[in-house]
Amino acid sequence: MTNIKKIKLHQALFLIKNSILRLKSINAIKCKFLCSMKKLFLFDLLLLKAMRTLFGIVFLCPLLFNAQSVNLSTYGFNTNDNKKGFNEAIRNNDTIIVDKQSSNWFVSPLKLRNLQNKTIIFENDVVLQAKPGAYVNTSDALLKFINCKNLKIIGNGSMLLMNKSEYIDGEWRMGLSLMGCSNVEIKNLTISSSGGDGIYIDGYKDTRFSENILIDGVISTNNKRQGISVISAKNVWVKNSIFTKTKGTLPEAGLDIEPDSETDVIINVNFEHCSFTNNNHSGIVIGLDNLTDKSEPVSINFKDCYLSMNHDVSNRYPAAEIIISSHPEFPVKGNVSFSDIVIDESNWRLLYSRKPSKGYHTSFKNISAIDICKQRDDLSVIYFEVPDYFKSSGPIGGFSFENMYVKYNSKSSFFTVRGSSLGTLNGIKNVTGDITIVNPNLTEFIEYIKYSSSKNKNFDVKYIIQKTD
Repeated sequence: MTNIKKIKLHQALFLIKNSILRLKSINAIKCKFLCSMKKLFLFDLLLLKAMRTLFGIVFLCPLLFNAQSVNLSTYGFNTNDNKKGFNEAIRNNDTIIVDKQSSNWFVSPLKLRNLQNKTIIFENDVVLQAKPGAYVNTSDALLKFINCKNLKIIGNGSMLLMNKSEYIDGEWRMGLSLMGCSNVEIKNLTISSSGGDGIYIDGYKDTRFSENILIDGVISTNNKRQGISVISAKNVWVKNSIFTKTKGTLPEAGLDIEPDSETDVIINVNFEHCSFTNNNHSGIVIGLDNLTDKSEPVSINFKDCYLSMNHDVSNRYPAAEIIISSHPEFPVKGNVSFSDIVIDESNWRLLYSRKPSKGYHTSFKNISAIDICKQRDDLSVIYFEVPDYFKSSGPIGGFSFENMYVKYNSKSSFFTVRGSSLGTLNGIKNVTGDITIVNPNLTEFIEYIKYSSSKNKNFDVKYIIQKTD
């Protein structure tokens, strides 16, 4: 079986497995709003490939009639390298159609600058593949767009395929990179086996951020560093997409939102109906350590998303499905929200954070976590850790948990708060919520390690503990 066929088989099996897991969660939760959400998610995942083809037929016809379009093969088909033809086709035409040939379209690194009003359409099941041995520089990407505007990439179930096993050094050989771009749509595409991130979104030099980005129906799998990284961006919508099997170099997350500098922005970044599974680190990392209280406030939203079996014991980073972090002293302001989220079948905890309470508020609403914390009996569901072990820091907090349901068997506490031997944690502040816990072995609701609860301020979490449903 070829590697491409294996990847496609994995995709189909993944969708079926997701469906079974989510149906199991429905029976366990017995909650109407989650049933509706999961059924919609299941329906979308099962129809993802069909939607790709339908989208190509219904939506793209007007594009072909109203724009100057050309088949890429018009510029020749070379079984060795099609970089020259691709560059010529995209420069000279409004729309290029990457038409299916007898073998894959191999290309050297494609770096495309200052494109405007361009559409790239892949015919169904086309594979655009990185030419083996051609990606020598660690920053080479399969498709890198710099300062491009009004760009559409319509996949129709096609694939961007790199050769991860080749890329021993570096972590920046991205599958698809958007740098300083605006008004971009990427739909119905699989991105696999990159030497960095499946998708990378950032600014470029004087253009501080990319903006107005829509990613819909994308599968990002088997990438080396992240499924998707968002470094500096405004108005981003990621919908109906899957980020899975990231492994190769740290952090190895499904999603990493991690600005590089204080002047980067994370504004109105949205993930809806997305799945983060089987990544070697967390499913979702909110790593805002490089933003400060002088940065523009952040706004990040997750809705109707699914996480399962993220983080591996081989990864040295904190083990949790979701990581929330910020600058330890001067955290950025703003809001991060998670609503209608399902976490299922996880070896690790739900949440790990060292975020000070004066930073951005993080809200969790309508959360279901089932069969988690399976790796060890001492794993709590939520773990708060002192920002600095050697100097005064905190208080940590700024979280709300509304209508959370957690079912698991760990013998540890539900919450763990870890301070330091030097007493550097100044408190827990502004943590509220209502939580239903189903656990026959729960020892206590909250455990304090090297910290006194007398420092708590507005820690008001109401909870119900049940032995069984």
